[in-house]
Amino acid sequence: MYKWIGIICILLGVVCIFGSVGFVVYNQWEDKHAGEITQDLLADIQGVIDQNRPENPLPDDTGDLPGDMENIPAELPTVKVGGYDCIGILSVPVLDLELPVLADWSYTKLKKAPCHYYGNNYEKDFVIAAHNYKSHFGRLSELHTGDLIVFTDANGADHGYEVVLLETLPKEATQEMIASGFALSLYTCTPGGASRVTVRCNAVADRN
Repeated sequence: MYKWIGIICILLGVVCIFGSVGFVVYNQWEDKHAGEITQDLLADIQGVIDQNRPENPLPDDTGDLPGDMENIPAELPTVKVGGYDCIGILSVPVLDLELPVLADWSYTKLKKAPCHYYGNNYEKDFVIAAHNYKSHFGRLSELHTGDLIVFTDANGADHGYEVVLLETLPKEATQEMIASGFALSLYTCTPGGASRVTVRCNAVADRN
């Protein structure tokens, strides 16, 4: 009797080990696959933005919207690439990241690329979310105050931001995420999904 119990325990242990190994391998494959999809989308959107880039893009490179603030568009301009509407490209030079940003979010789309979660790049509370894949936002916690982030919109205008705060929010803190008063917030889940690693940024023009 005890012999069979021991054998069953050993078998269960082996199953758990193989299951853990399989889970790790699957996560690595999913991360790699997401990175490949992202790079394909990035190449496509870069080509479109380069073709459509105006000689004098609006808004200008400072991240400010010239003229009357009532002219802020109701919806962010988009370009369609790979069957998805994209609002632009997010660049994080210190992490050697350059990523397309999809126009809206869903759990399925987050497996493809970072997604626009809330707000817009003309005002404060512009929020972009992504999975914690290494090829997406998995290294956000490595950022430091003063690091530069650039968002290039679908019209080809560059909007500069600098990191001013890193914080961890509980997953239920939706209002704190979208009404922070910061110009740009980037966030991703911690392993297990209980919290959100959040990077707060101010527009470069507002840093003083």
